[in-house]
Amino acid sequence: RCLRSQMNQIGNYWAPRVEDPLPEPVLDGADLISLSEALKQAHFPDSQDALLAARYRLAFDEIFLLQFGVIRKKRAWEERTGRIFEMPQGWLETQLSHLPFQLTGAQQRSLEDVRSDLSSGHPMNRLLQGDVGSGKTVIAAMAAAIIAQAGAQTALMAPTSILAEQHYHNLLNLLTGEGSDLQPGQIRLMVGATPEAEKDKVRAGLAEGWIKIVIGTHALIEDPVNFADLHLVIIDEQHRFGVGQRARLRAKGKNPHLLVMTATPIPRSLALSVYGDLDLSIIDEMPPGRQPVDTHVLTPRERERAYRLIQSQIEAGHQVFIIYPLVEESEKSEEKAAVKEHERLQEEVFSDLKLGLLHGRLRPSEKEEVMTQFRDGEFQILVSTSVVEVGVDVPNATVMLIEGAHRFGLAQLHQFRGRVGRG
Repeated sequence: RCLRSQMNQIGNYWAPRVEDPLPEPVLDGADLISLSEALKQAHFPDSQDALLAARYRLAFDEIFLLQFGVIRKKRAWEERTGRIFEMPQGWLETQLSHLPFQLTGAQQRSLEDVRSDLSSGHPMNRLLQGDVGSGKTVIAAMAAAIIAQAGAQTALMAPTSILAEQHYHNLLNLLTGEGSDLQPGQIRLMVGATPEAEKDKVRAGLAEGWIKIVIGTHALIEDPVNFADLHLVIIDEQHRFGVGQRARLRAKGKNPHLLVMTATPIPRSLALSVYGDLDLSIIDEMPPGRQPVDTHVLTPRERERAYRLIQSQIEAGHQVFIIYPLVEESEKSEEKAAVKEHERLQEEVFSDLKLGLLHGRLRPSEKEEVMTQFRDGEFQILVSTSVVEVGVDVPNATVMLIEGAHRFGLAQLHQFRGRVGRG
C-alpha cells in the first residue's frame, strides 16, 4: 500500500509534465492517447479499456522508435559508396548454363536483386530468406562469382563447422570446373579445427589476394585474418551471430556488400521492423521434385506408433534421425538423453539395425566419421542432439523423430525439419 501511494504521487506529479514526442497528426492518425495519459492509465487505469489504450500507446512508442532507428541506419548505409561490379556481356548466362540444374523463378528474381545491388554503386544490404532446400546457396555462389571475376574477394561465414564444410564443397562444385573463372585453390575453408599450418596458408592467401573466396566459421573474424580486397560478406543463418560479430567481419573490407541468409521464417511485419535496414528477397518456390514435409505431434503413449513408422521407412530403404535434447542424463532434468537412449534403442527396439550416435562432445574427426558413415548408408538410424540442426544433407533420410521437442526453439525445429525430405 505504501509503495502504491508513492507511485500515485509520482505519477500525478510527473505524468502531466512528460513531453510527448509524437506530433498531433501522428496521434490522430494512429488513434493514440497522449503519453502523459498513457503513463497515468498504465499504472492507475480508470477502466479496462483505458488500460488497453495505455498499453497500446506505449507499445506503439517502442515499435515507432525501433523503426526510426532502423530507417536512420538504412539511410546512413545507403549514403556510403560501394564498388560497382559489372559483368562482361553474356558472362552470367554462361555461368548459369554450367549449373547442373535450372534456377527456379524465385531464384532468378533473387539473383537479379543481388546483381542489381552489386552494380548500384552503394553497398548491398540484403536479407535472403528461403526455406531449407529452396536454393539460397546458389544465389550466394553466383554473387561470389561476380565478385571474383572482377578480382575481388568474398567471405562466407556460417555458424558451424559442418555447415561451413557443406558450403565449401557446394561452392567448389558450382564455381570450379569447365568454363569457370575460378580454380579450386582460390576457394578455401577455414574453421576452428583447421590445422594451424593450413590456417597460415589461408591467411597468407587472403592477405596477398590470390584466394578469392573463403568459407569459415567465427575463425574468420579473428584478428590475424586480413583481406587484400574484401568486397562481399555473406552470412548464413545470420540469427546465430551477434551484431558485433557481423560488424567485425564487415570491417575487414571497405564498405563491402552484405548478403545475409536465413531459413527461419520471418513474418513480414517482423522482418520490416527488426530487419528494416535490409532489403528483402524471398525464395518462395522450391526446386522441382522436393516433397513437402509433414509435421505431427505425438503423445508419449504413441511412441510405438512412431517406431513402426521408422521401421517401415527403413524397410523401404530409407534412413531416419532420432533427436534428443541432452547428451547424457541429468539429475536436474527428466528429459531423455542421446547416449543412454542410443544404447536402449539398439538393444531393445531396433536390435536388427545399425544405429549411429552423434553429439557435441565428440571430437570433430569423430563427428565427421559418424556423419560420413550415415551418409554412406552404414547406419540406418542416427541418434543425435542438436548438432544436426544445420549443414547435414542426407537425401535418403525421410523421417525425423524429436524427443522433448519443447526443449528446442522454433528456429531449431524448423531447421531440424529441413534435414528430411531432401531427396
